[in-house]
Amino acid sequence: MMKKLKSINWRNVILFLFVMVGLLVLAQSFVLPDMVGWDVERVKHYESGNDITIDYRSVYSDTVAYGTVTEQEKCGKEQKCDVILTFSKGKDVSSQSEEEVKAYIDELIASQLIDSKQVVYNEPEYSNEVNQGYPISYDAEPYEEKIRITFSKGPEIHVYEASMVGIGDILLHDTVYNDFRVEGEAFDFAPLFEHVKPYIDPADFAFVNQETNIGGVEIGLSSYPNFNSPYEIARDLINIGFNMFSRANNHTLDKGEDGVLAAQKHWETFEGIITSGSTDSAEKREQIPVIEQNGIKVALLSYSYGFNGHRLPEDKPYLANEFDYEIARSDIEKAKSVADSIVVSMHWGVEYSNIPSEMQKEQAQWLADQGVHIILGTHPHVLQPVDLLTGQHGNKTLVAYSLGNFVSGQKGLDRLVGAILKFNIKKTTIGNVTTIEIEHPQLMPTYNYAKQAGQEYDVIPLIDSDQAEYFETVRALMETYSSTVEVVEYITYDKVEQ
Repeated sequence: MMKKLKSINWRNVILFLFVMVGLLVLAQSFVLPDMVGWDVERVKHYESGNDITIDYRSVYSDTVAYGTVTEQEKCGKEQKCDVILTFSKGKDVSSQSEEEVKAYIDELIASQLIDSKQVVYNEPEYSNEVNQGYPISYDAEPYEEKIRITFSKGPEIHVYEASMVGIGDILLHDTVYNDFRVEGEAFDFAPLFEHVKPYIDPADFAFVNQETNIGGVEIGLSSYPNFNSPYEIARDLINIGFNMFSRANNHTLDKGEDGVLAAQKHWETFEGIITSGSTDSAEKREQIPVIEQNGIKVALLSYSYGFNGHRLPEDKPYLANEFDYEIARSDIEKAKSVADSIVVSMHWGVEYSNIPSEMQKEQAQWLADQGVHIILGTHPHVLQPVDLLTGQHGNKTLVAYSLGNFVSGQKGLDRLVGAILKFNIKKTTIGNVTTIEIEHPQLMPTYNYAKQAGQEYDVIPLIDSDQAEYFETVRALMETYSSTVEVVEYITYDKVEQ
């Protein structure tokens, strides 16, 4: 027996076995049927009965029915498969309307190429890229026997609304601040605003022109013509709801650089507010003041026509913003990049004139052309009209040419009458596009007076004063110039109780 085994040529046996295995493998590749034209069910049946690995692919086709093999090819040596089959996904309807897509799906079902259970309609989704009623995704997977579709609801729409009020000048003559001195060098202006707080506090945004620089007692309080006011006025204005302060006006430099630096240091002790128009460094001047409420970001830019004869240091232009077209253009462009709505405070015009000057109207139109949404004017110390301008791109800009005095020690009825201007800011985002609308402007005249000569100052709604008949004068001024604003006896909020 051993002799017989030794006589066998094992090399030939091994070679024979290798050849047979190779022939079997080769035979298997040659005996694969031509599956072009087969449907999915037939392919799966064949796969289950044969030891083969199939790589499945798919392609849209206008000529080959859905779920039919359009192409068959051998796998390469480096591929872990025996054959590649490409199925037809049917017609490409991925860019057609919902109506057209569903009609095509119905055709496939009617032709029994698919079953209705194989169609999955995902929940529609918002899309900034795909129009409403068109597929965001259309995934036809013949071998998986699924068609998955997600239709677009179009761009997502968000609407945000916020209320805003604006007033004119806080001009603290010595008679005013001395009336609210509580002891020594301490002041409390809260009683001054008691009757108007209900019309300020509910607003989301509240603007005021703090005309007199608040340098505090350390650098000496003073009145006309070079003002310097107590720190406490800022605290008490903030306490009644103000959160946007303009500091660019003709009195900004009344106490020079020391006054600005002292004021800046004090303003920075408060949180949740913004100031504009005066600061203590070039770096801070480059930062656009922005405040956000209710999903709306508002930028505040402030400028003055000049500085009461005081010269702005050439190397420190940041101490006070003097209006310049090119500088303002640059500021506005920066503001557009960081805010939704832009408010510009303009200290301009002719003192004690109820009509805006040609320069005011020219600058207002220029600001509207730049895309500014709101212009709040100060300096004339009397009321001027409110108007709605159309910018060069069709945008609308609300302009109050002058909101008069809110607080002052001046005399004369027209200088004692100011106003609270209220309006709504509506922000609508449709996809990546944002629009801003200014809605429902109302103007409530106010009356700032001293109950005695230079004493017991108060601010109240004009209609509640002994000068209530002047209300009709204010209404006539506004209506003669424009129908933009509604002159009201009281601004109403849900929180205000008459």
